[in-house]
Amino acid sequence: MRRSEPARARDARAADAALPDIVRDDAAGVAEASSGTHTLERALQLLKVFHGSAKPLTHAELVRRTGYSKASVSRLTATLVALGYLDRAPDGVRVQIGVRGLRLGHKYLANSPIPGIVRGIMQDFADRFDMSVGLAVPDQLDMIYIQYCNGRKIATLRLGVGRTVPMALSSIGRAYVWSQPPEERQRLLFGIWKKSGEHGPQVVARMERAFGDLDTHGYCLAAGEYQRDTFAISVPLALGNPPRPMGLNCSAVGPLPDRVMIRDELAPALMKTARLLTLELEGVDSSLF
Repeated sequence: MRRSEPARARDARAADAALPDIVRDDAAGVAEASSGTHTLERALQLLKVFHGSAKPLTHAELVRRTGYSKASVSRLTATLVALGYLDRAPDGVRVQIGVRGLRLGHKYLANSPIPGIVRGIMQDFADRFDMSVGLAVPDQLDMIYIQYCNGRKIATLRLGVGRTVPMALSSIGRAYVWSQPPEERQRLLFGIWKKSGEHGPQVVARMERAFGDLDTHGYCLAAGEYQRDTFAISVPLALGNPPRPMGLNCSAVGPLPDRVMIRDELAPALMKTARLLTLELEGVDSSLF
């Protein structure tokens, strides 16, 4: 005979009461940990939208960039301000990266062996060609610069250490994705397609054209996609022991140089720089990066 709903409810309560306290405590702990992890992920995602810049943002801008509700943004910003990871701007409305947020980045740079080892090699290239040279690692579907050198005369690209660029729109991101094993490459492409919405097919098609250049020439180009009136040339590389995949690029404001110059001068020099960096860091523990 089928039992009534009240009977099943009583049985469920009785079964729960029969559980040892430690089982119920463990279940509650798992739920609490899951909730805390979710909140932490959302807070870190909110910090990420500043893209390495201390520029103040309004709550409305944070809602737009994160997709969170107004209530969630208000709660998260209030908590992050209280903890010192965000500060209120002088107008009392906008928020910006706080001292503790900046301190995390500086601690990373202070503890990483990369800047001291690679700066001279990268600066030599930057001075020789009067360009910017950047070394970047992946951060979800972005690339974040961990070292950046400028030539003496170059106009600013509004980039530098700690700034991020999208994998989908940057040659350095495309070079990194190309260097990944097939399964990971497809996972990244799927994520980029999904994130790009209705533009996903065109975005992925441009990336695959860059993969063709990397297959044939060992480098890829991008012009005016992430920043107007700029260009970049990028190569993949893997540094340290065990090798950690990264991307290296050179870039400048202005039209794309003559392809003969790219083929015969810039690209070979950039690939040589990548080889020099690989040799310099081949014995360094990549877990320190």
